[in-house]
Amino acid sequence: MKTERVTLLISPDDKRQLQSLAEDRGITASELVRQAVQAYGVSSMEETRELAALTAALRATIAPMRKRLREANASAERAIAAMRSGPVRPRRVAESARRYRTR
Repeated sequence: MKTERVTLLISPDDKRQLQSLAEDRGITASELVRQAVQAYGVSSMEETRELAALTAALRATIAPMRKRLREANASAERAIAAMRSGPVRPRRVAESARRYRTR
């Protein structure tokens, strides 16, 4: 039940835009404002904070991830170079496998 009144001062251009948006949707300007308030919601600030925290956590992983990728690329380059230089001795493969498992 609608029992409260809110007076809102806006520019004539904003009022025209508000009325146009409402007309496009087939609702009153008041209903458009009510829907906008509900859509904005109290949780949107909480969601924004959560998104910011997740973004910070993701950014913190980028540098270590790049380092691991560079290491993997260097390891692959060494393996390619070893394959081009001739047959790989089984001992070298076993040593590489041991080093990989210890990381």
